[in-house]
Amino acid sequence: MDIPTKLALPVIVGGILPLVVGRRGRQRSSTTTGVLLLCFGMVALWGYWRADVAGAILLTVPTVAVVLGLLFFLSAYLLPLPTPGGRRNAFRALLSWMIGTNFPYYMVHSNQWGENKVELHKEMDGKPFGQTLTGPGVVISRCDHAPVISDGVKFKGVRRPGASFLWYAEKVTQAIDLREQLRAFKVEARTKDGIGVSVLASAAFRIDCGEARPELGRPFPFRARSAFLALHTAQFIEHRGKGQVPERMETHYWDDLPRVLGTRILRNIIAEYRFDDLCAPYRLVDDPRQEIIRRFRAELGKALKKHGIQLMGGGIGNILPAEEKSRQIFEQRIRAWQAYWVRRVMQQQAEGQRSRMRQIEKARAQAQVEAIRAISDRLIRLKERQGGVSPEEIVNLFIDVIQTMAVQPLARRLLPKSALEPLGEARRRIGKGGEG
Repeated sequence: MDIPTKLALPVIVGGILPLVVGRRGRQRSSTTTGVLLLCFGMVALWGYWRADVAGAILLTVPTVAVVLGLLFFLSAYLLPLPTPGGRRNAFRALLSWMIGTNFPYYMVHSNQWGENKVELHKEMDGKPFGQTLTGPGVVISRCDHAPVISDGVKFKGVRRPGASFLWYAEKVTQAIDLREQLRAFKVEARTKDGIGVSVLASAAFRIDCGEARPELGRPFPFRARSAFLALHTAQFIEHRGKGQVPERMETHYWDDLPRVLGTRILRNIIAEYRFDDLCAPYRLVDDPRQEIIRRFRAELGKALKKHGIQLMGGGIGNILPAEEKSRQIFEQRIRAWQAYWVRRVMQQQAEGQRSRMRQIEKARAQAQVEAIRAISDRLIRLKERQGGVSPEEIVNLFIDVIQTMAVQPLARRLLPKSALEPLGEARRRIGKGGEG
């Protein structure tokens, strides 16, 4: 048996054995090792067969270099790298994946309901605590999601959307949705007079990125400081009830903070109004909801700004009594509003009657003045013509003045139709008395 044949047997056995073990045990490292031993072993044997040791070296080394060069070239196209400088890490990730010593791989996406989902690719067999020949793990996210990285003890930052690399003990704990978020929540509050009300509030918000706008072909903009504040300052623990036992503590995440702060702010605002101020009939210019919405947006936006969240808009719905006593409250307030408006109507009617009486008294006084003036003028003229005036002439003159005033439009509306009959009867009696 010649030397190449003697060398071929251990190479073939050394390559097939780990290949079989790797296939049966589903160990990618053993499988890859077997394939590499077979390929490069056969190349070395062929070179040795052609030119002994020098041929094996001269043929194997360039082959390995070419393969590694091709892998380095192709690694840049396997991942959507944000910068060309990430090719070296991509090459290391590819090599470590081939031999099965890579760190975990993650995929960040949204499910059919629009909820963020961080999925660990188990088929990549990533080991976060590997020590030997390890290579970086990979996390791939959409252009509108930023992965949050932690090693279980320390916060390692928020990576930009796209492809990024993970190192020792690092994992993706959650993903920040950089798109504009909308949350609607029901708020139970009490008015100034102690009546429970409920109102549906809403808030539109996003991670603060200033005035930056999304651009085509680029990931959504965001600020690392804003993301840090949103994750650490906003993830607070709220105590429910008395005591600080774990069962009464609740942790809130950044996208739940507008609901928590908005509920608190809206309760404080509604507590400054009486129930009648909120639900009684009003004119459009006096709508209290507009003032409440303005204050709600201003105070909530200022509070969220401290937590790295930018408020885009907000509002409230109709303010209604609490459901358990809504009918009783409505009936009670309707009776109160009815009594109020009945009193207002009676006041208006009394004011109208008082105004009418003032007008009548004014017209009566003016009529008396005009009557006296007219009688005086007529008497003066009669006295100048005749030198004296008889009582009958004075009475007739008085009747003429009254009849002249009675035919005026204002007096005609106020006087009944039978008001002038006594004057005619008096004139007839005076005429008969003069003839007798």
